[in-house]
Formats: sequence, structure tokens, C-alpha cells
Amino acid sequence: MAQKKTLRASEQDRSDIQAERAVFCEQVRQLDAKDLVFIDETGITTAMTRLYARAPRGERARGSAPCGHWRRLTVLGALSGEGMVAAMSIAAATTTRIFRVFLRAVLIPELRRRHPNATVLMDNLSAHKPKEIETVLTEAGFKLLYLPRYSPDLSPIEPGWSKTKSALRAAEARTPEALDTALAPALDSITPADARGWFNLCGYSSPN
Repeated sequence: MAQKKTLRASEQDRSDIQAERAVFCEQVRQLDAKDLVFIDETGITTAMTRLYARAPRGERARGSAPCGHWRRLTVLGALSGEGMVAAMSIAAATTTRIFRVFLRAVLIPELRRRHPNATVLMDNLSAHKPKEIETVLTEAGFKLLYLPRYSPDLSPIEPGWSKTKSALRAAEARTPEALDTALAPALDSITPADARGWFNLCGYSSPN
């Protein structure tokens, strides 16, 4: 009996998520894709190294990464159909306070300059959910829309992080300072063509 109840609950949860996705997609259809700006966080470390390499036939491709004493940075970023709008790194996990600082000091000034009609989209991370976060954005003149639960496929910044990390793996930065220095060119490697492709991949009409 307990197993059947769990199964029914799981089916109901899937149904609820499908309904959330349908509502979200209808909301987004009413918006201009050029005004969509997606926010997300990712982690990068001083242990990052290439996953693949080439070597002459019969020889091994060698690389190294520290097994211990590595350091981690959190990167908060925002992506529009033109590319990365803004980013900030910090040696801490994302909290509401940190996220609020990112919005006020980093993102909002760039949105005012480059995307004054932006609708900001983000996932349901607990640091994103307090009412004060919505207040910061709306008082600055921007709209806020949350992604449906369990829907990374609807966020174009996800593949953006993948490209960023590929560049950082190649850089093999072994100190927090070197990692932070390597981050800017890694983010700059994201082109407008990349962003448009990811927007299309996630189902949003490519901004002009």
C-alpha cells in the first residue's frame, strides 16, 4: 500500500511539473526574447583540468590535477541573447545576501545600460526565493519570472556554463587568484552566436 501511495505521489508530482512548464511556456510566449535575461550560479575549482587530450599513437596523454587542498569559487552570471550580461565570482556559496549584492552592484547597472526592458528569469534556489529579491528587481524596473521546477533545459545559461568551464579546464588555474583571472576570458569566449543558439535550443525565438 505504501508503495502504491508513493507511486501515485510521484505521478502527481510529474503532472504538477508538466502543468508548471505549460504555464511558464505560455507566459514566455507573451514576451520578446530579446528582453529575456537568465540568471544562474555555477561552481569552479582550482582542480579543473582537461577531460580529453591527444597524444602520438602508442603514447599516453598525461595531465594532472591536485587531489587535495583545492579551492572553489562560485560564479553568479546572467545571459541574454547577446551573450553574458554580467558575472561575479565569490569564494562562498550563494546566499540571499550575496545574491542581493550581485543584483544591486553588478547586474542591475548592466541591465539599465543594455536591457532596460528586461524580464529576469531564474531557478528556484532558496537564495532566489525571498520576497526581497523580487523587490530589488521590481523597484529597479525589471520583471521577474521563476523557471518551473526541475527544468534546466529551459535555461540557456546552462550550456553557457559548460563552455565557460571548458575554457577554464584548458587554463588549469591552480590558485584562486589565477582562477579568477582566467574567468574573464572564459566568459568572454561566449559569443552572441553562442547565446542565440542556446536560446533556440531551449525553445526561445532567437533575438535579433
